[in-house]
Amino acid sequence: MASSRSEIFIRLSVELLRLGYRVRFRPKGTSMHPAIRDGETITVEPVSPADVKRGDIIFCRTDDALIAHRVVSIKGRTSFVLRGDALQSCDEPVSAAQVLGRVVSVERDGRSIAVAGHRARVLRVARLFASRIKMRIC
Repeated sequence: MASSRSEIFIRLSVELLRLGYRVRFRPKGTSMHPAIRDGETITVEPVSPADVKRGDIIFCRTDDALIAHRVVSIKGRTSFVLRGDALQSCDEPVSAAQVLGRVVSVERDGRSIAVAGHRARVLRVARLFASRIKMRIC
């Protein structure tokens, strides 16, 4: 039986991250807009679940797919509640065993933009604050 491209991608990504390599690819979808736009290239690096922080974008395996969504809550270091930035509701919690890596950058207009780390967090909070002010004005 032949494997589909997505099955090959999943197996290869899981194995490369497990071995300590970074993975770059172009995810499809708009659930992480504006942080990650449809078709932009992201870089994912391996991460220990113990090092995941609220606000990180983690790459994990669910029952039927691989997803990259933001951590909104951590429950005892054993499970993580995720949500796409553009979505209204949270995903089903994922276990620490499902965590494959952390998204560290996105390539946009020919340049790499960090989405992990202190600077990225400060910029995200500033954008959130600005959008709330804009909503009050309009």
